[in-house]
Amino acid sequence: MPSDTTDDLLAARYGRRPRPQRPWYRRPLPLAAAVVGALLVLAYGAWVAVWHTQGPATSVIGYDVLGEHAVELRFSVAREPGTAVQCTVHALDASSSEVGLLQVDVPASTEREVQRTVEIRTTSRAATALVESCAQVGG
Repeated sequence: MPSDTTDDLLAARYGRRPRPQRPWYRRPLPLAAAVVGALLVLAYGAWVAVWHTQGPATSVIGYDVLGEHAVELRFSVAREPGTAVQCTVHALDASSSEVGLLQVDVPASTEREVQRTVEIRTTSRAATALVESCAQVGG
């Protein structure tokens, strides 16, 4: 007896076995959707990385504790020439609690990097002073 007849008899008696589906990565539509999704995620990640590196860059040059209620901070700000920047600086005590906070305006100038020295008034003795953040002012 040929196998075609046996297969037909078995299919008539028990029904046809469903054809196994190909995995998702072998079907064109899900594969295209996965590729487009991955490209969108990569593009978004690149956009975020570029966006966050365009702001002003700061570095602390040094600080001096002037006493129980003041600390002097020296820092530099690098930004595009002609850009005004506002920086938030703060003083921390030995337990890393904030004991002083100051907003520092850095006006626009033709220089890319400028240095500032500021005195931060504190509520108790500071152990360190840091630049918390800097942001471009205006448009």
